[in-house]
Amino acid sequence: MGSDDALGLYVHIPFCEAKCTYCHFAIDPRRPDEERQERYTRALLLEMDAVEAGAADTLYFGGGTPSLLAAERLARILERARRRFALPTGAEITVEANPRDLDQGGYRRLVELGATRLSLGVQSLDDAVLSEMGRHHTARDSRQAVREARSAGFTNLSLDVILGWPGETRERFGRGLAELLALEPDHVSLYVLEVDGKTVLTHRQKQGRLRLPDDDLVAELYDETVARLAAQGLDRYEISSFARPGLESRHNGKYWDDAPFMGFGMAAHSYRDGRRSWNHERYATYCRAVEMGGGKAAQASERRPSPRERAAEALFTGLRRREGVQLEEIHARYGIEPLVEWKDGLATAARAGLVFVSDGRLHLSERGVLLSNEVFEIFV
Repeated sequence: MGSDDALGLYVHIPFCEAKCTYCHFAIDPRRPDEERQERYTRALLLEMDAVEAGAADTLYFGGGTPSLLAAERLARILERARRRFALPTGAEITVEANPRDLDQGGYRRLVELGATRLSLGVQSLDDAVLSEMGRHHTARDSRQAVREARSAGFTNLSLDVILGWPGETRERFGRGLAELLALEPDHVSLYVLEVDGKTVLTHRQKQGRLRLPDDDLVAELYDETVARLAAQGLDRYEISSFARPGLESRHNGKYWDDAPFMGFGMAAHSYRDGRRSWNHERYATYCRAVEMGGGKAAQASERRPSPRERAAEALFTGLRRREGVQLEEIHARYGIEPLVEWKDGLATAARAGLVFVSDGRLHLSERGVLLSNEVFEIFV
């Protein structure tokens, strides 16, 4: 933590071929033509030019599907970010991609542009599950994407995978995990499925047509996955994140460490100088606002959280880290004593074996990791 931390930059690329059945993100579900890409890129650049400049050391192209945006446009955005935010040599620059969008030449172009980290949305290595998810790629596409990205020069490769899909079995997930490990990723993001928001899965659940796996099975599979990843040199450093030493996501760390970041594009959020702001959530609304009102008009609203709210947010996010949260730092920064302010809730969680304090740091226990939402509710 610290107010003098370099900024993290997030650029939201909303384009997707289709909306996955579990997705509740702000996306534009159609393959974008040149005109649609160009309109959005111009709006992004205007927004970047309108904000106060600063020094940044990470840039993350997320989505949506950034790999659907032409490389030349990614290059324009990256160049503007370098100029406006003094991105240094060695900055972490991440690009998310779907496994079937790029070939080796496409991955090589990303490396040439300066991308240092690739995040592939594998999600599953079972074709039947991928079909249920609404994904347009296959397990074979994922394997080929990894080979081609490596050949193109990516040395920091992250793979996303979902645990707890309807109909999950130990055998099916174990088989997929073995295939994932065979791809030798440098980083794995393991997401336990949550059915919420306006999604196809939520609709099916309301209709009683969704057969989710038992919570105990999901917990057992999570624990087994942690152990198997660790055995392959991928240690858990955050609830959902595993990495080889030195290849942890520096950008995502800013969210967990209560550091400042700037978000650009539709629905993007920013956190700077103690103020949170967010942009218009729809493609047309975002673009039209910028075209008519300039880059500052991208912002839909903002708020300045109270010290107590900021402390709660710092605890909420910081507890996701394996090393937990330094209590004295929370007090020094926000004037809040967590063990006093949330005394009853934390005492209850401690008695339940979900949290503990060691060397002045508040941690989730191994059981608390599995029941983290119950702990986080203390601060809501």
